Amino acid sequence: MAARLTASELYQRGTDVFLTHLDPPLHTLHRQPVEGHFQAASISTMRADVEAVVDELLGTAALHDRFDLMQGPAADMPMYVLMRFLGVPRDDWEWLRSQVSRIFTPDDPEYAVEGRSAEEIVSDARHAIADYSAQLARTKRSHPADDFGSLLARTVVDGTRLDDHETGAWLSLLLAAGIATTRNTAVAALWLLHQNPAQRAALAAQPALIDQAVEEVLRWITPVRSRLRVARFDTTIGDRRISAGDWVVPFLSSANRDETVFADPHAFDIQRERKSHVSLGEGIHKCLGMHLVRLELGVFLTKFLAQFPHFSIPNADQPQWIVDHVLNGFSTMQVELRPR
Repeated sequence: MAARLTASELYQRGTDVFLTHLDPPLHTLHRQPVEGHFQAASISTMRADVEAVVDELLGTAALHDRFDLMQGPAADMPMYVLMRFLGVPRDDWEWLRSQVSRIFTPDDPEYAVEGRSAEEIVSDARHAIADYSAQLARTKRSHPADDFGSLLARTVVDGTRLDDHETGAWLSLLLAAGIATTRNTAVAALWLLHQNPAQRAALAAQPALIDQAVEEVLRWITPVRSRLRVARFDTTIGDRRISAGDWVVPFLSSANRDETVFADPHAFDIQRERKSHVSLGEGIHKCLGMHLVRLELGVFLTKFLAQFPHFSIPNADQPQWIVDHVLNGFSTMQVELRPR
């Protein structure tokens, strides 16, 4: 937004304690108590649950010869996994997904609201999710269950248990970060494999390449292409002078195509020499859910390719990208599961 929000406005939106908006020491205080639950060892215990979700969704998809990937199992998989993880009631899943989509892609015609600007659509959706999350936090506090939402409701930060507002901010962050990006990346992965037959054949011949394939998909598509940052000190990048307090928008999609780091950077190559991409962030703000993202994508691609090895994407040469300056992905992507 063009203007900085007041402290009251930040509180109303739940973003005053949003992890992505905090610097140390507050960032450390809020992230450290829950970070262990997102480490690789902890997330690996979710594999059976993720596999069960993917099996269920692919079983439903198999009933159709053709459908839109943006509305199919790739879209539902991250929602099913995350909502169950957080303990969100099933009846609320679709409504929450629509609010998340409005936050990220308010300019997309599918999420336009008559009489509301893009900024107003984002603000409305953020308020709706913040209000819902605060109410869910109160429910988890009074009726705890075996889910991460209930764990958050009991989390202690700096000697004090998180209040409803702080728990709601955590839930809002996880909902906003975990649905659209994983969906877009899963669909992009299938499109990239369709468009690169040699890479598709290599993965089919060597399923053990799946982890490398996931990393290359993340690098190539860069699901969140940019970040807004505020410079903390004077510096120079190239010939550009940046002063403390300047607003800076680094484009991760450009960094992931840096020809000084990646050979033939525009090519999609799942056997590329491993180099660190920045699709999942860097430093203290590196994606908290990165291990879950990798697990979801690896399971989904492995099972989809095994069940539908001959899938095709009609009109793949004319993809319809979403209208957005932050997210990368498609507005629609038709897939045919079986050869004609």
